Amino acid sequence: MLLNTRRRMLGLLAAAIGTSRLVPLVPHALAAKIPECFQLQPFGDWKGVATNTQAGARIGQVTFAESDTCDLRAEIQVAASYDTKLVLFGDPEGAPLPKDFLIKPDNRIIAKIEDGTTVVDEPLGGVCTDIRDDPVSIILPLSTGALFRSAKSVEMVVKLGDAKQCSFKLNCEDLRKALDWAVQRNDALAQDLDDKRCTAPSQGCFLTTACCEVLGLDDDCFELRTLRRYRDQVLPALPGGSDAIATYYRLAPSILKRLPQERAMRLLSIYARFILPSAIAARLGWNRIAHRLYAHMMGELAREFAPDEPLLPLLTDQ
Repeated sequence: MLLNTRRRMLGLLAAAIGTSRLVPLVPHALAAKIPECFQLQPFGDWKGVATNTQAGARIGQVTFAESDTCDLRAEIQVAASYDTKLVLFGDPEGAPLPKDFLIKPDNRIIAKIEDGTTVVDEPLGGVCTDIRDDPVSIILPLSTGALFRSAKSVEMVVKLGDAKQCSFKLNCEDLRKALDWAVQRNDALAQDLDDKRCTAPSQGCFLTTACCEVLGLDDDCFELRTLRRYRDQVLPALPGGSDAIATYYRLAPSILKRLPQERAMRLLSIYARFILPSAIAARLGWNRIAHRLYAHMMGELAREFAPDEPLLPLLTDQ
């Protein structure tokens, strides 16, 4: 909770004073933990995640079978060792998780194999949890990892007493492919870091996602969730909004590719000056402010890193 709060405070402070660089505001301890090399690769619902120090796979937003009745949100993260963490959130538009969520003995995590046999049935609280604001991180039993290593698919069930359950199915074959890729890329990225030749994120990972990745924020974090909703539901209704979206998707990969090798610090600056303030404005319904902030960001970055690319008036700060 403290680290997340500090991150957001850094963003608000930098936005408030209009700093052109975040470098003086970032503690050395935080900067030292930021991986300089990272890559993502989709494998079905899973996304392989590789950095110069870590390898794993995750699903940023789990799809529950009971979508009409389940008011939870979830993501799942699996390390190369098959240690697994399930992160549960309350409804983003409704009530957060109740305070007694973990201590109720009837709230359980269940895992079933293809034939319906229950292999794991444990209290949600378990022995290793991390409670940060609304999200609750649950370390799954080691036996779950054994299932992921060998099963074709596994059905996970979050049972909330006798009232309801939230279930989702995981494709373990895709998971193993994602982990194999991440382990291989982990070694290659470590060598890239040593050789000072890390590559920019893949074209599927655009500016907002790249900034959140550098900060270690989840794919379903507040910033990404809010700005995706703004992009899909608000911006197309604005005059020239669809053209602005198309221009963003044309320019963002070129900008990312041309960022300097020390891009982690630059992405932190972009996050603090533009991404977080835009997300807050969009969440509060200040749609024109959100657009102006994002347009200013695109204009500034395009002039520096893609000067040969044409800009629409809507993507400038004029």
